[in-house]
Amino acid sequence: MTSLFSTIAVVLALTCVLYRLRRRYLRAHHSRVRLRAEKVGWPLVVASLFAMVLGLAAQFPSLLAQGLLVALGAVLLAVAAAIDLCSRQYLGAPPLTIWRHVRLSTARVSTSVLASTYLGAFLPKRFMLAMASLFGAGWVLALALAGSDFASLGTASVLLVAGFVGWAGLERMRFRPALSQEAWAFLLREPKRVGDEGIARELHAADRSNACRLGPSAELLPKTILLVINESAGHWLPSSDGQTSLADRILALSGAPGEWFVPSNAVTNSCCTEISFPSILTGAGAHEGIDTLHRLPFVFDLARSRGYRTALLMSSSLGWLNLDRFVSAARLDELYCAETSGEPLVNDLGIDDAFTVRRFERLIGESEGPVFAVVFLNALHVPFQAESLYPLAAGLKDRRSRALSIIEQAHRHLFDVLQRAGRYEDALIVSVGDHGELPGDRDDPRATIPRQENFSDWVLRTLFLIKPPRDLPPALVTALRGNVDRLVANVDLAPTLAHLLGTTLSDGLAYSGKSLFEPIPAGRIAIATSANEWRPWHGAAVALARGRERLTCDRFDFLRYESGGPVDRDTGSRGRRELLDAAMEIPTLRQNIAHIYREHH
Repeated sequence: MTSLFSTIAVVLALTCVLYRLRRRYLRAHHSRVRLRAEKVGWPLVVASLFAMVLGLAAQFPSLLAQGLLVALGAVLLAVAAAIDLCSRQYLGAPPLTIWRHVRLSTARVSTSVLASTYLGAFLPKRFMLAMASLFGAGWVLALALAGSDFASLGTASVLLVAGFVGWAGLERMRFRPALSQEAWAFLLREPKRVGDEGIARELHAADRSNACRLGPSAELLPKTILLVINESAGHWLPSSDGQTSLADRILALSGAPGEWFVPSNAVTNSCCTEISFPSILTGAGAHEGIDTLHRLPFVFDLARSRGYRTALLMSSSLGWLNLDRFVSAARLDELYCAETSGEPLVNDLGIDDAFTVRRFERLIGESEGPVFAVVFLNALHVPFQAESLYPLAAGLKDRRSRALSIIEQAHRHLFDVLQRAGRYEDALIVSVGDHGELPGDRDDPRATIPRQENFSDWVLRTLFLIKPPRDLPPALVTALRGNVDRLVANVDLAPTLAHLLGTTLSDGLAYSGKSLFEPIPAGRIAIATSANEWRPWHGAAVALARGRERLTCDRFDFLRYESGGPVDRDTGSRGRRELLDAAMEIPTLRQNIAHIYREHH
């Protein structure tokens, strides 16, 4: 009986200390956990698992054997708990929940390779050491209380089951506020979300040969069109030295910042690359169905129809959510990505951006005629590329600053390549972010929400820079200049290129975005979502933007409205209602909002 009570006492003591240790770690990293199941249930389960380790150790007569088994169990539990903590902190859910949505279609990108690019940067070594030390102290306490007969397997098994039951009970005791009329409206209209229960539809190769047709002439055919997509590059990012913004640094590196147009209110169509990237390449809205995505022409198809040599040059892997199959149908003369490069992964699923830019340099050197290239840079994806062929200043210590320096040098190299080839003046160059990223060092509640479910301004507003070709017709220059203060989105790139190249959609197709070479309506609504028909996720978030207004919905703040400026109460209430009505008209938004409230509120 003394052994039983001693076992329970040690498990409860471990639970309390684990709770405090984890809470302190999360607060130090500006993270928060709201559910009691995660706050209390998680430490209870881990402490119960350690009781099982003690129960197994008690079966060995040798104290040395017991110590080795306890040490091994302590290390394994510490590593598992640290991985769980990182997954919850950066992705908003435990690893098993996340892994259900991680689909890799390329054998080269194995689980071990993917893990290695993250664990070195994210795994909290001090937390692991503290956990292992805590378990060791628990074993010493157990020996002091009850000797080598501290815990039987039966006692440990009962405690383990009790820990899981306690965790499950806390999970079911989530507080649910009273349903508002707005919540009922979404719940009654859309009880289920596309992508629930594993029914999400996959990206695939599709025939788009009849999706567009050439007009009688093009507005202008620049010799070079370069679209740079920067992973996780938001509007608010500073330069590597923190003295100016990343946008201003890129403009300065071009040598002629006055030639560029910089929209002041540019937003993404998704906080997730798996939606934003296909949307940029086709012009399909994040809220539109997968059939529309697979019918619209690629931007490469538009350029190829006008005689351009086309290339997609990526630092990241395409073996993610079937993106490799998706782009296999594009009319590409050259495809370069992490899989085909032969270079090692250095960040997330990406290679050094320097290799990708070198490939662009080779492409320009081999091409006499017009070139259309999409260059995808990956350095700014978490955990941020920290080493590169590009020289990095010794004073840059944190990973994000080093990644920013890599992005800056990549742009410098791209500009230099075009200058040396005599192509810069006549080139159309666009540099955008697929989405933004959280600041990382701001003590703000919105900064604690994982980016995959976050449409705060850091994530929603993206880098968006345009250098038009020298001979762009005056009417197009005027329209571009007039749109600098309007709401623009990265889904506008495909219709903008179609306008310039004189191509139109056929077969009843239409772009949800707007051409930047035409005046954008003042009341235009831009839509962003983190989950849709081809990209399921355990959580979801949506955003509607109109001018500076924002209506966002996620599992942390249900239907949050921001006017974007000082307005009276009646005006704000009317604006909120108008954006809510717009959300009700879009099936994907209705489904996601209903899912958010049903699962998380």
